[in-house]
Amino acid sequence: MPKPSLRDALLDAGFETLHAGGYSATGVAAIAAAARAPKGSFYNHFDSKEALAVEVLARYGRGRRLDLLTEPSVPALQRIRNHLDHLRADLAAYGYQRGCMYGNFAAEAPAGAPGVTAAVTAALGRWRTLLAATIREGQQAGDITGEVDADAAAQMIVDAWEGAALRAKADGDGGPVDNVIAFVFDRILSVP
Repeated sequence: MPKPSLRDALLDAGFETLHAGGYSATGVAAIAAAARAPKGSFYNHFDSKEALAVEVLARYGRGRRLDLLTEPSVPALQRIRNHLDHLRADLAAYGYQRGCMYGNFAAEAPAGAPGVTAAVTAALGRWRTLLAATIREGQQAGDITGEVDADAAAQMIVDAWEGAALRAKADGDGGPVDNVIAFVFDRILSVP
């Protein structure tokens, strides 16, 4: 198996240290140390911590399994459940201590990091758009109530999820996430 490149090692280390420690609290020196690389070598591969963070967010997005929302052989309501169950399992894998990287970065990225803010905003927008499309499919199939606006419901789910992930991180417990999942299926998307 080939040895990963230093750039990949820095990206791996950045993913782990930024998610565990947060954007503001994690410096380039800590990322380089985690990658077992000299601090100066960081700048041979990334222009700044912000540039690395944007790539880390893209990698994080690939792990969010948005593809579960577009699985054509699965009913729309079940796709949403599968997706939220995956996100819950991801939070649980770290004892709810890491939270959602999107929410974490949105809460703490400084105004001087517009690339991070733009990446988070775009990622949350993609998520909302896919959720809304899936909700509309479920409405057309009669599996999801037609009484709810799909775009508004999708935005509510994203916002509620991010708040619950933050609360679960603070509490070290999955209760807030479980409450959101129950509310989504019992109240927002349920067929009367």
